Amino acid sequence: MPFPPRPGATRWFRLPRGRTLRYVVIGSAVGLTAAAAVGPVRSAVSAPEPVNVEQAAVTQLLQRPLGTAFGQQSQAEADLGDGTTLAAWELKDGVKEFHLTAAPLTWETEPGRTKQALAFNGHLPGPVIRVNQGDKVRIVVKNDMAKPTAVHWHGMELPNDQDGVPMLTQHDIEPGQSFTYEWTAVSTGTHWYHSHEDGDQEGRGLYGALEVVPTLGDIPAERDFRIMTGDGALGFVFNAKSYPATTPLAAKVGERVHIRLIGTGPEMFHAIHIHGGYFTVVAQDGRPLAMPQQMDTVTVGIGQTYDLIWVPVRTGKWMIHCHVFSHSEVASGMTGMVTIADVHPATVPLPGLPGVLDSPQQHN
Repeated sequence: MPFPPRPGATRWFRLPRGRTLRYVVIGSAVGLTAAAAVGPVRSAVSAPEPVNVEQAAVTQLLQRPLGTAFGQQSQAEADLGDGTTLAAWELKDGVKEFHLTAAPLTWETEPGRTKQALAFNGHLPGPVIRVNQGDKVRIVVKNDMAKPTAVHWHGMELPNDQDGVPMLTQHDIEPGQSFTYEWTAVSTGTHWYHSHEDGDQEGRGLYGALEVVPTLGDIPAERDFRIMTGDGALGFVFNAKSYPATTPLAAKVGERVHIRLIGTGPEMFHAIHIHGGYFTVVAQDGRPLAMPQQMDTVTVGIGQTYDLIWVPVRTGKWMIHCHVFSHSEVASGMTGMVTIADVHPATVPLPGLPGVLDSPQQHN
């Protein structure tokens, strides 16, 4: 039985007269990225016109119910190759339904060091919720902790009673209880979700990335990674791990590497620096920048997100770290907020990682 398209993969249709239609599969809905290739859509007229096969193909794709492209009705969890996990969902009556269970967990942040953490579905960070612009979303949150909680969908435009602020927009989700959030994904870009009960829950791991892919496709890149900073009860961590337990980010020379940088806090700002050159900040808080900025260090505040594009030009193990040295390096060596970009020659095959490809050929 063939597997469904991997998250973020690009597929291509060959259309008449040698034209190509490109679309991006995120979960399972379709985002068109080459509408211009098929020409303008004509308004209906009374006189019959010849059938335009290309226009018909586009119309058919656009009319597919979200979540049903190529028969896919669900998404299993998937390793995203950066220390995070793609959230599972199931399509129910046209709505993508997710389930998050918050529970205590003993978590190893680095070899030999464990912390008392809180996790969604046993994952730190919580599963990456990735949907498409226009998707109807239902998220069932169950509280298996000893204290009440609620979940805020940071950066989302949604009904007030779905905003996830306890004692303001909803009652607490008490221990043993569940609460169902429902909204339509209209705020595109890189965002996140987190407990809004108190900073301790967030600092112990109750957060995750929330990505809404625009209809016309995500930021083009061969690699798609997340770095979520944390400075609470787990210590100084990237994706809930402290170096050397952080996950290396594998890439090749010349590839566009998309890094989704998310400041989860709960208390501190962090100056994130990439060795080996500069990167381009293309979006902030999910909003594309009118004038992208080239830099080698960006300061991430609590609650902020940045989308970076980095194109490595040399092979090697390039350090990515917080430049506040007490957060990343001490007398005994590197620790805390450090990970490594492991850059290989352009000719070396690497395992496929989720991301939007920019050519019809699969990158090796």
